[in-house]
Amino acid sequence: MKNFTWFAVKVTVVQAVTYIVAGMIAYPLFTRQFFEGSSPLLAPLMRLPNDPELWGHVIKWMLPAQILRGVLIAGALYPFLSCLQSWSFTKRFLGLASLYIVIGQWSSPVAGASTVEGWLILRPEYTTPHVVLSVIPEGLIQGLGFGAWLARWLAPKGSPNKPNQALHATGDTSCS
Repeated sequence: MKNFTWFAVKVTVVQAVTYIVAGMIAYPLFTRQFFEGSSPLLAPLMRLPNDPELWGHVIKWMLPAQILRGVLIAGALYPFLSCLQSWSFTKRFLGLASLYIVIGQWSSPVAGASTVEGWLILRPEYTTPHVVLSVIPEGLIQGLGFGAWLARWLAPKGSPNKPNQALHATGDTSCS
């Protein structure tokens, strides 16, 4: 239980920080146009700061939602922890970033402008190339940041770029 708790804390911190940072980068550069201005395409769907009553919900639940998301991700990844730790930094980074971006976003069964499900069932105005290409960077930034930071934190002590040789010394090569 102690191992899972520390793992969950790490995953939650990485997830929450990368979520917030990616949003802070993407909003002014890519997605503000969909929430503000003369024709805010996504504003009718979202709780935004210009409606304090609705925005209060976001403020109240932001941290608990990020904690829940982090614990859920940690629970899904935990069975693979020894494998992740046995891999090189590059393999950990690519594996974690790919899981986050491909499964968590692009192929998610939740309809969004940057998901296959969204392209299938959302109305055309939500899936134009302009909208899709504007929302994809946020997920990429977060997924790459999540993968890199967590891959670094999962490195064996004193050896951030090498696989955990102790696991291989025990004969466990099932994660290679």
